Amino acid sequence: MLGLGNSITSGYIPFTLTSISNLELWLQNGVGVTTAKWDDSSGNNNHATQATELNQATVSGGGLDFDGSNDVYELTQNIAIAENGGFCLAVVVEVDVVNNATIAADDSAAEAQLTIVNTTSFKFRATDQTTTTFVFPSGTFPASTKMLILLNRSAGASNRFTFFKNGVALTPDVDNSVNEAQGENPKPLDITYIGALGAPSQFLDGKILELAFWSKGLSATEIADVNSYLQGIHGL
Repeated sequence: MLGLGNSITSGYIPFTLTSISNLELWLQNGVGVTTAKWDDSSGNNNHATQATELNQATVSGGGLDFDGSNDVYELTQNIAIAENGGFCLAVVVEVDVVNNATIAADDSAAEAQLTIVNTTSFKFRATDQTTTTFVFPSGTFPASTKMLILLNRSAGASNRFTFFKNGVALTPDVDNSVNEAQGENPKPLDITYIGALGAPSQFLDGKILELAFWSKGLSATEIADVNSYLQGIHGL
């Protein structure tokens, strides 16, 4: 059950992603989506834009369908997470070709990225190129299948990660990180581009149907609310 709620004076207040503080970016399904621009619904006016027609994705299903060869969008302003800082990515995707499908990245091909590597792996790479790859059972990220992925990192020196798919917590088979035994990676992250590395390369072939990013690690209750909200919107 969504945990945000009742007011004696104004009645029930429906949950939405802006109900959780530190929402830096919200590319909301079906809201302000065109081939040239996807409006940011977080209130920060951090829109995803692409002025060059050749590099524009196709509007589909309330989101954007990236062609895997040249489609990429740049944010109005960079999102920076400091070392030891928490963050949370929640994204609804349907990937046609699951091969280094970049969801978000900074402006260098060699540095920060959040990428579906293949059908078993998801990669977080920090701005200093320190990489954590989460490896799951075969077929965790199947092609041409809509899915909700949520990656949460707590703040502090340990920076523990938690990972969810369609609202279910997943435990990696392998966690290659700064400290493999503890599953830690406290390194900084910058996000400037959506759908490809900034060079550009490693283009996404598939749809981003919704994307939200917080500049803090979410609590267990907040994670449950986000998962429940997005699962309801997207029928997952």
